[in-house]
Amino acid sequence: MKNEMSGKTILVTGGTGSIGSEIVKQLLEYDVRKVIVFSRDELKHFMMKKRILDPRLETVVGDIRDISSVQRIFDREKIDLIYHAAAMKHVVVCEDFPTECTKTNVIGTQNIVDLAVKNKVPKMITISTDKAAYPVNAMGASKFIAERITLNSGYSCVRFGNVANSRGSVIPVFIDNIINRKPLTITDPAVTRFIIDIPDAVRLVIKATENAHGGDLFILKMRAFRLGDLLEVMLERIAPKLGIAPHSIKVEQVGLVPGEKMHEDLINATEAKRTYELDGMYAVLGKDASASSYGKIKAVKIEAYTSKDARLLSKDEIERMVLQYCEKYMAKGGLENGIVY
Repeated sequence: MKNEMSGKTILVTGGTGSIGSEIVKQLLEYDVRKVIVFSRDELKHFMMKKRILDPRLETVVGDIRDISSVQRIFDREKIDLIYHAAAMKHVVVCEDFPTECTKTNVIGTQNIVDLAVKNKVPKMITISTDKAAYPVNAMGASKFIAERITLNSGYSCVRFGNVANSRGSVIPVFIDNIINRKPLTITDPAVTRFIIDIPDAVRLVIKATENAHGGDLFILKMRAFRLGDLLEVMLERIAPKLGIAPHSIKVEQVGLVPGEKMHEDLINATEAKRTYELDGMYAVLGKDASASSYGKIKAVKIEAYTSKDARLLSKDEIERMVLQYCEKYMAKGGLENGIVY
């Protein structure tokens, strides 16, 4: 991987987001020439520059919907690698604003791919989601199309599920509601979701870069959690650590909202026919790709990869994940001996 990154100028779209910023952090551990972060949130740019004091980091404010704002980067830099993480990701918001979702996830991806092709960028990795495997909502459909745009242009995608402790995800929302004495709203306790923590997800994304030939889709192997188990951990273990009585927390069960499924899939039936195991992850090869060109690759028989059948996190593991969030992200208080004050 050292050689893959050495001396490279790398563009990270959406580089101030939860996944994007971790990609930036891990890239700067290599001997890269420059990492250019492109996103439209100027405050996040400001905070990133305060947090990462590295002369190889450059931040650019712009919007992938506006191809001219991205073009300016290519006018002055030779880009060697692109990580495309910019996207609208929230299922409910995308359901409410499908046109805006399409502009960002579809048109924005087409803009980045067009510039990559025009400027002969050797590699590009689009970050995708389990919602794209069998899309039933606007976000999943838009990311499925983004995958096709990327793969059909000879670039690569990485697909994974929920990212633990990312902004707007369930753990931060539950913690915020508990602290502010708001009800915990759940859809259905039997719901399952794939989950991975941010550093592990990005390490696998970067590993996929080394294996990417173009036209291939890499799927991270993930465990899952049951929503009811997370709720019980929050009530029985986390609330007391925050000094809050579990019986004082109201729980509202609202049922699945439009665009949500009981269980998620990472591989669909069509992809399963072209799925191999490679370097600790699954790789769905392009229809004309030769498996032998990928080195140590192994054919696998897999009919589906669903969160319902994945190995579930135990309550102890869920608790550790939540406490990691509390320790790292809570603005006030601290963590001593596993107790949040």
